[in-house]
Amino acid sequence: MKKLFKFYLLLIIIGLIFISRLFYIQIYTDKYVLNALNTSIKQETIIPDRGFIFDRNNKLLVFNKYIYELVVVPILIEKNFNVSEFCKLVGINKYTFFKNLEKARSYSKYLPSIFISFISKEKFAPIQEKLYKYKGFDWTRRTIRDYKVDSSTNILGYIGEVTEKDIKKESKYYKIGDFIGWTGVEKSHEKFLRGKKGIKYWLRDRNGCIIDNYNNSKNNIKAVTGSDISLTIDWNLQKYVEKLMCNKKGGVVAINPKNGEILSLVSSPMSDPNLFVGKNRNKEFKKLLKNEDKPLFDRATQANYPPASTFKLLTGLSGLHMGVINKNTRFTCHKGFIYGKKKVHCKSKIHDIPINIKTAIAVSCNTYFAQVYKRIVEKYPNNLKKGVNEWSDIVKSFGFGSRFSNDLNSKEKGVIPSGDYYDKKYGEKKWNAITIISNSIGQGEIGVTPIQLANLICIIANKGFYYTPHIVKYINHIPIKNYKIANYTKIRNKKYYNLIISGMEKVYSMGTGIGFKCFNIRMAGKTGTSQNFIIVNKKMISLPDHSIFVLFAPIKNPQIAISVVIENGGFGARLAGPIASLIAEKYINNEVNRKSLEKKVIKRDLQKLYNYISVMKKLNYATKNSSNKKK
Repeated sequence: MKKLFKFYLLLIIIGLIFISRLFYIQIYTDKYVLNALNTSIKQETIIPDRGFIFDRNNKLLVFNKYIYELVVVPILIEKNFNVSEFCKLVGINKYTFFKNLEKARSYSKYLPSIFISFISKEKFAPIQEKLYKYKGFDWTRRTIRDYKVDSSTNILGYIGEVTEKDIKKESKYYKIGDFIGWTGVEKSHEKFLRGKKGIKYWLRDRNGCIIDNYNNSKNNIKAVTGSDISLTIDWNLQKYVEKLMCNKKGGVVAINPKNGEILSLVSSPMSDPNLFVGKNRNKEFKKLLKNEDKPLFDRATQANYPPASTFKLLTGLSGLHMGVINKNTRFTCHKGFIYGKKKVHCKSKIHDIPINIKTAIAVSCNTYFAQVYKRIVEKYPNNLKKGVNEWSDIVKSFGFGSRFSNDLNSKEKGVIPSGDYYDKKYGEKKWNAITIISNSIGQGEIGVTPIQLANLICIIANKGFYYTPHIVKYINHIPIKNYKIANYTKIRNKKYYNLIISGMEKVYSMGTGIGFKCFNIRMAGKTGTSQNFIIVNKKMISLPDHSIFVLFAPIKNPQIAISVVIENGGFGARLAGPIASLIAEKYINNEVNRKSLEKKVIKRDLQKLYNYISVMKKLNYATKNSSNKKK
């Protein structure tokens, strides 16, 4: 028994020694890792071509071009590696070599990662011939974006290298050095555009040179090219709008009210998506971020503006729906709305005679809509909060105060206050209709985006409903069906909309739009003049108003709904109105006959004004900092 026990004990000891040794070799040495990596079979990841982007008329906007990249597996680099010779071959210095190598090591010693990217075909040819001499290095080919246009970054977006967050989120697909959509359509439709990666296996000789396919390519996985995307954008219209918006800040949105397709989405100042392609992309990105004019900020979908008098359309509709006014309701304007010490000035030029809602819209009478809003708030005399909440719910059903659930990257929902909001701000029963009367004319706490204003006009054109505004029409030539369902507002009585539309048409015959009327197209429009100011040295300094205009056309068969916001452009009829009118004429007639008006708009340069405002804001910032330091 003792001999048998000794035999088993010896057997166990020998087994433990072997297991310990195997554990040490596998865990604490790189021997087997190196053997696996030095195999004669090369696995090449095939990056698929990214899908192309077209406009609605099949004009190619974005395609691809090939670049080459050097890939490194850090653990395979030999001790006697000739750094100087390698740097000379690839055109970098030693500092860059060790910096890139350290970055690769921090990702993984064993996995391949990008060492040098954006190598052109011409520069790569001599590198490829001698690359076999440098163990640990390999190459791959991929496509990068090539934009055929020099604007509309807010729509198209751009791609950039994946972050650690991206890799963690989709580690099965993304690896370090991969590219991903960062903004615009490139981001919102990344999974369609990127395609699916493939794998190729190659046989290599002892020098690492490829000599043949492995196993007759039976193990290869074919890459799937990304899907092509066609936008709803009309590129000819887009370029025309950009031309009109030159040297002006603001946002323009044009939508087809029949289906919610965005025909034009312009944010000015504009930026060139080609700046985000190539070696200098990070440098250009930082430069644009520091630009005071914020060309990367999408004013069309993210900027929050007081809608001013354009909001009177919704005030009127709300009053009609809530039953506090009707088509025969008239109010008299005495150069403004006066209630005790409160006065809302009015420049409508029709004073001391009663006017109805149609005329009030045409001449943009502040008094009329202040009276309407007062009645809305006071509909329930003993519960003002209830009246404001009812109004707020109506307004929100028009798409204000929330984000559209669509294919845009917009994050701004705007501000539509409620009765609960004012209870928190002023205290319960410590406010009344006069406290918040500015809401009646689109000032006060109300904030909207240009795309929300354009959607409002779609609703008026459709008389009570809208299709969610969206920017993609086809994916691989298959129509998008996500936005086919109509969204109905709380106001569905077409008679109310007909009253509003009649008033909007009168804007061009007797109101604020006479100066830019298009005689061969019946349009329905509304001006807005949005007040804004800054505080400098504790003093309120008024800045030039924002110029706003909304319209749809033609009235009988609406094809386009437009909102235009020009920062510091002055009265709504001065710049925004003519621009909106010209856009409608261009889209409907395919040409513009009012050349003198067009020329006047294009020549209008507001850059000096913006420079002055920038100085004022810096002065305000410096004053605040100085005061804080003294404290």
